[in-house]
Amino acid sequence: MLAAMETRLMIFLALTSVTIVTNTLLIWFAYKTFATLTSTVTDALTEVERSDVTQAWLHSMQTAAKHAANFTERAKQKMTDVEGCLLRAQEQYGLALAKVDSKLEEVGNALCANARKVRDAVAKPAFSIMSFTAVVNQLRKTFDVNE
Repeated sequence: MLAAMETRLMIFLALTSVTIVTNTLLIWFAYKTFATLTSTVTDALTEVERSDVTQAWLHSMQTAAKHAANFTERAKQKMTDVEGCLLRAQEQYGLALAKVDSKLEEVGNALCANARKVRDAVAKPAFSIMSFTAVVNQLRKTFDVNE
C-alpha cells in the first residue's frame, strides 16, 4: 500500500515538474518573441523619425490638414451667410405669393360678381318673357276652354 502511494506521488511530482518546465518554456518563448517584436518596432519608428522623406511627408500632411480645416471653416461661414440670404428670399417670396394670392382672389371675386350680373341681366328678361308667355298660354287655354 505504501509502495503504491509512493508511486502515485512520484507520478504526480513528475507530471507537475513537466507542467512547470513547459509553462516556463512557453513564458520564455513569449518573452523572446515580444522582445524581438518590440525591438523591431522601435528600430522602425526610430528610422521613420530620422528619415527626411517621412518628415517631409508628415509636414505636408500637417499643412494639408491645416488647409482643410481653414477651407472647412470658410465653407461653414459661407453656408451660414447663404442660409441668411435663403431665409430672406423665402420671406420675400412668401410675401409676394401672399399678395398675388390676394389679388387673384379679388379678381376671382370680381369675375364671379360680374358673371352673376350678366346672368341676372340675361335671365331677368328671359324670365319676364317666360312669365309673359306662361300668362298668355294660360289665358289662351282659359279662353279655349270657354268656347
